[in-house]
Amino acid sequence: MHIVSTTDSTIKFVPRAYDTSLSVVITDEETNTSSTESLTGTRSRNYMVIDPSYSFKEGRFYTIRVSGSNEVYRGRVFCTDQTDYEKYTVNQGQYTQYNSDNNGYIYR
Repeated sequence: MHIVSTTDSTIKFVPRAYDTSLSVVITDEETNTSSTESLTGTRSRNYMVIDPSYSFKEGRFYTIRVSGSNEVYRGRVFCTDQTDYEKYTVNQGQYTQYNSDNNGYIYR
């Protein structure tokens, strides 16, 4: 999953093939609306870098499909303006308890 902000929408990924003329389809998972854009990708070592002009909204998930002559990449994007990614969690304030039937006792 890629993390973008409302001001920086650069996405870096490892493609299946290195096509530079790309078609990018971004789908908002909340509203289920899609936007298609033609871009030129930049190769940076083993990565492809794109900078779509799509205006991402904070707190939303997006599906991204990048195609050249064939599909080059498919992934998910999350938009947040927070910068401390290690401390950020999508489940902020939600506690999930692990339930197990195994109570750790061994009977003989």
